Amino acid sequence: MTKYLYQSIENLEKQDETMPKWYRPKIDSKLLKKLSYRSNGPAWINTILYFGILFLSGFVAYLSWGTWWAIPSFFIYGTIFSFNAARWHEYGHRTVFKTRGLNDFFYEISSFLALVESIQWRWSHTHHHSRTIHVGIDYEGNADRPPKLFNLLFLDLFGIRFIYYVLKDLSYHSLGILSQGAKDYVPEAYHSKMMRNARLYLLFIIFLIYISFIFGSFLPLMFFVLPNLYGRTLFHFIILLQHDGLKANTWDHRESSRTVHLNFIFGYLLYFNMQYHLEHHLFPQVPFHNLPKLHEAIKHQLPPANNGLINGLIEVIPAIIKQSKDPNYFIPKTVGNSNLS
Repeated sequence: MTKYLYQSIENLEKQDETMPKWYRPKIDSKLLKKLSYRSNGPAWINTILYFGILFLSGFVAYLSWGTWWAIPSFFIYGTIFSFNAARWHEYGHRTVFKTRGLNDFFYEISSFLALVESIQWRWSHTHHHSRTIHVGIDYEGNADRPPKLFNLLFLDLFGIRFIYYVLKDLSYHSLGILSQGAKDYVPEAYHSKMMRNARLYLLFIIFLIYISFIFGSFLPLMFFVLPNLYGRTLFHFIILLQHDGLKANTWDHRESSRTVHLNFIFGYLLYFNMQYHLEHHLFPQVPFHNLPKLHEAIKHQLPPANNGLINGLIEVIPAIIKQSKDPNYFIPKTVGNSNLS
């Protein structure tokens, strides 16, 4: 079991023989190899576009500080900023750039901005892929049964629970104390690096608080820590579409993961094409820019994708309300005329 949980992200498809096998759709091996090819070109285009609009929106927000225009300006900046929590995910898979060092460089930057310590969350995410939405095992996938509505529809909407647990883990690890999650999925060889990073993250946060106090202004915090609170609403609605309301404890990602068609800005630019979330879980080695092509190649073997953010939320929110009363409820998925469950 330990060997299984500690497998590397690049080798998620190699299952321990003692564990059940995840469902895999049929796809031509040559096509899959082509779709799995990594290229620096699409990676640079997306990365430059994202960080470009982040810096531009931040500059506009800075100019608006002290006026009523600061409210919409910082809301836009914070919303864009919060999607760093999606970008560390893709850079962490090392599939964005062909060059491994570039993936790792932007993974560290995005992890730092999103306040997710890079060592812990790399292993946490490996764990998430190996046991997606398995109750009591998956630490990332909203696998609580029954779900806690106050958390999902209020605290998480404003990043409150996220900040609480992130700062709690950083505090524990900075003192050399392992959180329960880290005990379960971070190999001992990485503990010292994780604790070192936690101290660096906390020192920077304390420095920003000090600078804000010295200058008598919240402005430094408005650009770094606080966007994970005031700008998280749209990001939270979108990540609700990944797995919520679906079946837990299954070995078929078609039952536990969801694909949603999103527009260019929400999907490609901000979310790194993670709206193709089912395809990503089925073939995590496929880079973001080829996920639409992968979707077209295998969509006849998958449940129909939701058409847009609103359509997805109309499915998800009633489902999690039902699950709060009946933890055995889930949205049944079909392929063609056949039920998966």
